[in-house]
Amino acid sequence: MRNFLIAGALVLALAGCGSDSDDQPTTEPEAASGPWTWTDDVGQTIELDETPTRIAAYGDAGAALWNFGITPVALFHYMDPAEDPTFEDLDLGETEVIGTAYGELNLEELAAAQPDLIVTTSYDGDTPESMYGFKDEAQLEKVKAIAPVIAVEQSGSALDVIATNEELAASLGVDTGAGSDVAEDKAAFEDASEALTEAAGLGRTVLPMYAEDSGLYAVIPADDPAMAYFADLGVQFEETGGKDDYYWEILSWENSDKYDPDIVLNSQRGSYTTEQLEDQPVFGSLAAVEAGQVHAWKFKSMDYPSLTSYMTELTDWLTNDADVA
Repeated sequence: MRNFLIAGALVLALAGCGSDSDDQPTTEPEAASGPWTWTDDVGQTIELDETPTRIAAYGDAGAALWNFGITPVALFHYMDPAEDPTFEDLDLGETEVIGTAYGELNLEELAAAQPDLIVTTSYDGDTPESMYGFKDEAQLEKVKAIAPVIAVEQSGSALDVIATNEELAASLGVDTGAGSDVAEDKAAFEDASEALTEAAGLGRTVLPMYAEDSGLYAVIPADDPAMAYFADLGVQFEETGGKDDYYWEILSWENSDKYDPDIVLNSQRGSYTTEQLEDQPVFGSLAAVEAGQVHAWKFKSMDYPSLTSYMTELTDWLTNDADVA
């Protein structure tokens, strides 16, 4: 299940392999010169003689940096990024997609992209030797032979994760000061946050979830940075999860009516469509489902533009949907 956060996924470094670097996508900002040091969220300190300019990344980490102004030279993900709403506002033609299933990145293509740095996400239990986004420790060692790998932890509030991504982007040369594109994006994010707080005051309850044949997975909002932030803004989520649950409370279809929200958010990374939920005998009987108040949960990367766009959608649903629970 960790690989769902997932979801619901050969060569050592060859310095001279691949095509000429002029043919590869490059980062947009002009990186600062001189030595570069970064201590990441799994406790590694990486020291390089020069600031990295060619960044490869695991999907969610890459999307976040992209929205801060750094286009990754290579991208690997647990699914085809072209089918993931995380990338709906990004031009995938600007990067090299080298993996579309968890742990199945193409190491030859990664080496050919000649990255200076690789960025991934991390979750509870990840270590420098066993990092999220990779099949196993052996694969990670081969990746590290190509370029250093750092991680950004996806926990706490979205504000915490965004702050780390912003600091990382700034260290790589992105202008984040007053008058910058980042500052403008932050202002729009703050406006969207205020609007969401106002809509949340209407008191409608929300259940984020995903579904597959085995049952329904109800999100524990405190374990998802975006949902934790929305809760801080006043969004009223169903109180899912027990003391031993992490991220999901798993319900059988027979018990899938345990919660009765006004609004259901169905993960676009799950396998069940809204129509399949409507046809499910137990869950389909919920008032929110019968009222057509099942909306898309888009798993957005931790940056200002991504969450601004989703908060705008959520604000609209909270404002215009009915109290049905």
